[in-house]
Amino acid sequence: MRLIEIILVVCCLFLLAQLFSKKLMRKTGLFACIASGAALVLHLVIEGYRWQLGFIYGIVVLSITMVGAMHWRGEVRFRVWKPVTFFFYSLMILLTFASSTLALILPVFQLPEPDGHYKVGTTEFHFTDASREETFTDEKEDQRELMVQLWYPAQNTEAMKVMPVFPNEKDVFKTFVAAYTEKLNVPAFTLDYWKYIKSNAYQDAKIKTTEASYPVIILSHGMGTGKVIHASQAENLASHGYIVVAIDHTYNTMATAFPDGHVTKFNDKKADMDRTANSNWQLDIWADDVDFVLGQLNQLNAGLLPSAFTGKLDMTNVGIMGHSFGGATAFHSYYTNPDLKAGILMDSSMFELDTEYNITKPFMFIEAEDTYKMREKSKVFVSDEELKSINLTREQLNKAIEDNNKQYKIIDHAVKQGGTLIYVEGTSHYNFTDLQMYSPLFSLMGFTGEIEGSRGAYIVNQYVLDFFNKHLRGTGGELANGTNANYPEVIFPK
Repeated sequence: MRLIEIILVVCCLFLLAQLFSKKLMRKTGLFACIASGAALVLHLVIEGYRWQLGFIYGIVVLSITMVGAMHWRGEVRFRVWKPVTFFFYSLMILLTFASSTLALILPVFQLPEPDGHYKVGTTEFHFTDASREETFTDEKEDQRELMVQLWYPAQNTEAMKVMPVFPNEKDVFKTFVAAYTEKLNVPAFTLDYWKYIKSNAYQDAKIKTTEASYPVIILSHGMGTGKVIHASQAENLASHGYIVVAIDHTYNTMATAFPDGHVTKFNDKKADMDRTANSNWQLDIWADDVDFVLGQLNQLNAGLLPSAFTGKLDMTNVGIMGHSFGGATAFHSYYTNPDLKAGILMDSSMFELDTEYNITKPFMFIEAEDTYKMREKSKVFVSDEELKSINLTREQLNKAIEDNNKQYKIIDHAVKQGGTLIYVEGTSHYNFTDLQMYSPLFSLMGFTGEIEGSRGAYIVNQYVLDFFNKHLRGTGGELANGTNANYPEVIFPK
């Protein structure tokens, strides 16, 4: 909870105590009314209204009215049948507790502060690939459009404000968040408070000029999510002297906002989830997005497109990372594009499993504990009763085991060629995104693991940074050598 929210809850409880206690009300009733009213006004003006605290707003106003009336009338309390009084007070306390709980489990939070020595700037580009038709729409004249966000070392940020994580414009934000509420089947107002979530990056800040250029890292999100939930990873890398380029793969995000105000949503009518074929058309689209963006970055760097990044992108030291389907994209692009020097896959099922890979460049695989343990479980016989409980047939299970064995054959080959495989204890699939900090409900729902969100983010950030430092800067690399006492959660499988 935010600071004034906490003060407001305390004031609310103090007011309720006035109603309970004859002695307290005589001494501090007026003070309680003034303090609570001030806390409510300050909260609404400075922090802003959010629906989770609706009960507390009502209780504070009602309590101020009642305590104030009793104080000025010189009476301790109105004469009301005691059971009714007890019920009324109990209900108020229960609603205060419920409102506070909602505020805690659906918090307004700020992304973790980056631990590098650079301030971070961010800006967006709208790119259109005129050479490609849009696969996910029915209009033949539609071309592939992408929103790309850059995070970078910044200067002269003292007078600037950090930008919110989600779109600023009211109507765009409403449409953007509606895509999430529709998918989650919750009322439209439920995620309205996301407008208060702040980043650590300054919008359109000037790029730091102390370095001639900065290594570049492409970031690819998972299927149906978006670059917005990888902001803390991007900020941390940028604070250490990288330019991070995150792509929204249009129609495969939950929502993507464009400069003219229109928002595209996830298209689940078209998908290619065949992992074993030697070619996967959806993976090819995402890889083409990566290749196209790399081409645009080269033009930005050469000054052929107007921007402040001319000469600032070190296109000789480019890495790529991705989560889930974005991780599969990162591996595919890293293997097929010679301009990518190193890559990281974060908890992803790989595709094109029947391809013979000759891996010669460094690659890191970071897995969730759940994912790695599924590999170990696949070696153990599963009974028919267990299959029924997880709603799988024997044939489906055998296919999944076969695919996983193919994937780990590729991983083992990469590790033998100098790559790295680790998993992080206490993590699940979405611990490699910012969702682990959005709400503790995600852990209860199984999206994230038991590890505390900021700790999980910190660990992943350190290993990602160490890997890219070694292969794009020629420094560091110690964390890939084996277990480290500072990160006991990180396991190097044997």
